Amino acid sequence: MFSLNNVGPMTEQAYGSGRFLASYLVAGASGNLLSAIKSPNPALGASGAVFGVMASLLVFLGRNDWVMGSQGEAYRSAVTQTLLINLVMGAVNPMVDNWGHIGGAIGGATMAWYFGPRLYIAEVPLPEGVGRVIVDKPLVRLPYFIESIPTKVSKGVRRLTRRIKIWGHIADLPDKPWRKNRQHQHHKIDYKRRQQIAPNRSIKPMLPSDE
Repeated sequence: MFSLNNVGPMTEQAYGSGRFLASYLVAGASGNLLSAIKSPNPALGASGAVFGVMASLLVFLGRNDWVMGSQGEAYRSAVTQTLLINLVMGAVNPMVDNWGHIGGAIGGATMAWYFGPRLYIAEVPLPEGVGRVIVDKPLVRLPYFIESIPTKVSKGVRRLTRRIKIWGHIADLPDKPWRKNRQHQHHKIDYKRRQQIAPNRSIKPMLPSDE
């Protein structure tokens, strides 16, 4: 989880919340699947998903190295060393399920290769001349409803949080404060009805005679 805390925010910023979530889930599923197939002691956990996140970041840095420059090379070297050290530790320690880590890395790298950002420079006509912008053209674009899941979930959580706060303020209010310390006095009131009877007259139109 320490690696996820270090690498996760950078990967999410590069991929976006939707693609980051999809890569994380696919990497976790592929890691657990390969562990169930290959490992003599299959395990179920999120370490494969963490390896998938690191592999996704490694693919992004290798594909778009012209954007990051020397800083990208430093990040790529650090992520590669982290992956290799963890794989060696998993190979030495029999209690560590290395197949889950390898499966997660394969799943994350595959998602990054097909759905990850591929950055290009495009020329855009402007009133002053021609401008250049960076465009993301992945090999396969995820459907919009998948990419928008984190945004919808965060909006729902914020809406629920506001409602909980409002409910808390309402719960602190006294129950029916307008009835508190109220003296109920029963007064006998005489109501008089006055009816005004208007004459009911029917007015018939005068039709012209033929004579």
